[in-house]
Amino acid sequence: QQPLELTRKMLRDKQNKKNSGQPIPMFPSWVYERPALIGDFLIGTSLSTDTTVPIGTLPLASQESMIVEDLLYVLIGVDGRYITAQPLVGRQNRTFSVDPNLDLSIKELVTRILPVAASYSAVTRFIEEKSSFEYGQVNHALAAAMRTLIKEYMILITQLEHLQRQGLLSLQKLWFYIQPTMRTLEILASLATSVDKGECLGGSTLSLLHDKTFNYTGDSQAQELCLYLTKAASVPYFEILEKWIYRGIINDPYSEFMVEEHELQKEKIQEDYNDKYWDQRYTVVQQQIPSFLQKMADKILSTGKYLNVVRECGRDVTCPVAKEVIYTLKERAYVEQIEKAYNYASKVLLDFLMEEKELVAHLSRSIKHYFLMDQGDFFVHFMDLTEEELKKPVDDIVTTRLEALLELALRMSTANTDPFKDDLKIDLMPHDLITQLLRVLAIETKQEKAIISADPTELTLSGLEAFSFDYIVKWPLSLIINRKALTRYQMLFRHMFYCKHVERQLCNVWISNKTAKQFSLHSAKWYGLFFLAGSAFSFL
Repeated sequence: QQPLELTRKMLRDKQNKKNSGQPIPMFPSWVYERPALIGDFLIGTSLSTDTTVPIGTLPLASQESMIVEDLLYVLIGVDGRYITAQPLVGRQNRTFSVDPNLDLSIKELVTRILPVAASYSAVTRFIEEKSSFEYGQVNHALAAAMRTLIKEYMILITQLEHLQRQGLLSLQKLWFYIQPTMRTLEILASLATSVDKGECLGGSTLSLLHDKTFNYTGDSQAQELCLYLTKAASVPYFEILEKWIYRGIINDPYSEFMVEEHELQKEKIQEDYNDKYWDQRYTVVQQQIPSFLQKMADKILSTGKYLNVVRECGRDVTCPVAKEVIYTLKERAYVEQIEKAYNYASKVLLDFLMEEKELVAHLSRSIKHYFLMDQGDFFVHFMDLTEEELKKPVDDIVTTRLEALLELALRMSTANTDPFKDDLKIDLMPHDLITQLLRVLAIETKQEKAIISADPTELTLSGLEAFSFDYIVKWPLSLIINRKALTRYQMLFRHMFYCKHVERQLCNVWISNKTAKQFSLHSAKWYGLFFLAGSAFSFL
């Protein structure tokens, strides 16, 4: 019991850590402290007494009658007088001790029947162990299906006991009647042992059952049995799957599903350059993917994520083509249902972003106009208004003044018709463009710490060198126009903005040079040298 208790504690701690707000329930301790409740053999509590007659002294018919009675006890997990169960060593199969004085012909037939009792013992232990909350709903459903089959087995033993009391059950008849059940219990014991050895939970349990079902292709009876167990075990898993692909909700208290949810704040997607909200909020757990859903794992993940985005915006979504998912050996059935759910989720999210959240308008009206300098008259007004302010060192610039000038330029230009103009903000960068680019390239590399901790450049940045626009993007558009995308736009803008400044300086020099041509040839020679020096200074 001690290793099992440690296993349960480990699983319980892991699941409670994930579901901190809702600890999983527990059976009371007396459930595990009373072994008589399990239904398996209790070592040292056989029916033998001091007055038991040595079986070797009895006639052959009496030996057979006594052994049949013993076998009926042993087949339901109770020691007999002459047949007793041996203590288990680890997870080995149950073995039995048969009275050595028993007639050899009877003993031979008894040894053929005892594997049924060993299989029953293994299945009973599995059912009791996997019924604990810690092992998850899939194992609960599998144990329940096995328990149903064990009840049918117990009915058979009851019927055999009735025959025995009427004196109509010989050892040979018992062997005949137990034949069909022997194969069933053997398969159940094999499955129980495999699940135990693999420490399977959730999707991994379904993978094992699915593979076993396919392996029994040549044995119709065995395949039908495995198919029944897999269908029963898959019900809770498919209920979680249906909620995910049809509504975008995960309800997985025992960590059995292929998609795992992580606690992340969507607001950070506007703060961190390399934010992984979309990739890390929901992730695929490889060992929990049933083998029959392996090919569709990525679409299952995306389907739920699409619906979840819409749900987080306050809209309730339910797939109109939702159908119950039922386990079958034909994988095409899953593919069609998941494809329909995926297409619906894709359409819902796309329509939501394009129509209700106006994604294209944000990209074409705001991002293109401001970051790619498509709005010419706005930039002329803005640079005229801020030219003197931006020539100052960045530490001397008053950001609120720049914000006021930006708003004035927006109102005075054709940008005034942009419904999203209020989302445009001023951003004065602490680094020059080259340093910013190096810092971005170093993210998640060995050089990241060195570059981030490096001293800033000794050169004092001017407002022109530090100036950039920023853009406020609300959820869920921030999934697309995220900090990563905006930083790229900002770097392009900073380069183009400074080029625009240089162009304006060249225009001013050219205008001044045209004015100088009015002077005499002798005076123009001195002005030429002056303009040459002035142009070089302007570029610097």
